Amino acid sequence: MLGIALYPDKTNLKDDQDYLLKAKKYGYQRVFMSMLQIDKDDPKKSIRRLKESIAFANELNMEVTLDIHPMVFQYLKMKEDDLSYFSQLGVKTIRLDSGYDGKVEAMMTHNPYHINIEVNMSNETNYLDLIHSYHPYRQALTGSHNFYPQRYTGLSLEAFKRCSQKFIKYHISSAAFLTSQHASVSPWPISEGLCTLEMHRDLPIDVQARHMKMLGMVDDWFIGNAYASDEELKAVSEIYQSQIDILHIKLFEDVTKLEKEMLLKYHQIYRGDASEYVIRSSKNRERYYKQDLPAHGKSNIHRGDILILNEDYGQYKAEVQISLMDRPYDPRINVVGHILEEEMILIDCLKPFQSFQFQIKE
Repeated sequence: MLGIALYPDKTNLKDDQDYLLKAKKYGYQRVFMSMLQIDKDDPKKSIRRLKESIAFANELNMEVTLDIHPMVFQYLKMKEDDLSYFSQLGVKTIRLDSGYDGKVEAMMTHNPYHINIEVNMSNETNYLDLIHSYHPYRQALTGSHNFYPQRYTGLSLEAFKRCSQKFIKYHISSAAFLTSQHASVSPWPISEGLCTLEMHRDLPIDVQARHMKMLGMVDDWFIGNAYASDEELKAVSEIYQSQIDILHIKLFEDVTKLEKEMLLKYHQIYRGDASEYVIRSSKNRERYYKQDLPAHGKSNIHRGDILILNEDYGQYKAEVQISLMDRPYDPRINVVGHILEEEMILIDCLKPFQSFQFQIKE
């Protein structure tokens, strides 16, 4: 599912309602809110605004996730074995930003209110194994990664994969955060974007979303800051529902009409016998073997270049490739374009036998 984030203590109800309506229109089903910023001196004030936005989200049949810390139970003078308060609030999922000992988390999943218990995914420990040793109700246990407001503190790609793999192993529903480049509302005074992956921080949100989809490590995506633009909401929704991955390319001036057709008219299919030097798509060899495909250009080959093998390459004529490494000029290869620089992270996510499509970004 897709989700947005709201921080009612920083916004007014009308703006939250407008944003929820937009998100609902584009198919978003989850709403993330936080109790971590609760006013310790006047918790009722913070909770009043939360209640208003939660109530409206519930009217739209959107599922609310509330981020809490164990200290919240102390502020509210409640115990972890009684979640009736959160049920009355209209909360579907309680996210534990900091956990307990595994036994408490497992106990909480057996609550009678069908509230999910969502644990923090972004630590490389045996935490999840520990929870499972106490036999949680599996259907009520979920996970989500942190977001990181401070630049250079987000997860590395490898750490993200390792942490996520633990939840994949247990078949537990999971989530991560993308960051809007147009939003300005966050839970903290200093915020330089609210992403899970550091490499996403300055990227357009559509690239973040396509990268997250191609990684295939989490089920749900939240946009961590508010309020994302209509264009961003729509783009992320379309990508989440898409059946084929898109790579945007820039074509060079000497590309021919036929070569452009070869790249843009048909889906490409990554061959199963993968090379470390190129991603190969060979279907065009059958389609265009009778067409003239003369050599042109004298460029060295760079990582991310789009290549078409010309008629001097014999039986390989018309094969389309993406270069994965720099190498010298080859007169049998026409260098016709390049993956957009901001999308270079995507080519490492392509997998053998995967279909993908080139597009020119408008």
